[in-house]
Amino acid sequence: MDVVISASTLGLLGGLVVLLTFLGRIPPWLGYPLGGGLLSFYVLILVVGLKASRDFKKRPPPSASIVGKRGVVVEVEDGWALAKIEGAYWRVYCSGCAPGDVVEVVRVGDVGVEARRVG
Repeated sequence: MDVVISASTLGLLGGLVVLLTFLGRIPPWLGYPLGGGLLSFYVLILVVGLKASRDFKKRPPPSASIVGKRGVVVEVEDGWALAKIEGAYWRVYCSGCAPGDVVEVVRVGDVGVEARRVG
């Protein structure tokens, strides 16, 4: 059976243990180490969570990272092509492309991904 406790609960519990120790309800030799440990664990979770959140926001969106990448056209229909780029299929706008052509992503716009035929 898994037990899940939120970080906020750990922080509140640690603060309560320290407060009760300060008020004399829990012996200091037990209360301060236990409460301090819980509060330290809460602060550690908080810092790691904030750092992970900040690092996640810094990442470029997946579509922006394909600019300059090359792929192979799988099928074409009315100027739009289905291209396999780094193992994923993308719908790109490519005029004059045919199945089997190598394309390079030029830019990612509001309308979609634009590519040009290479070679």
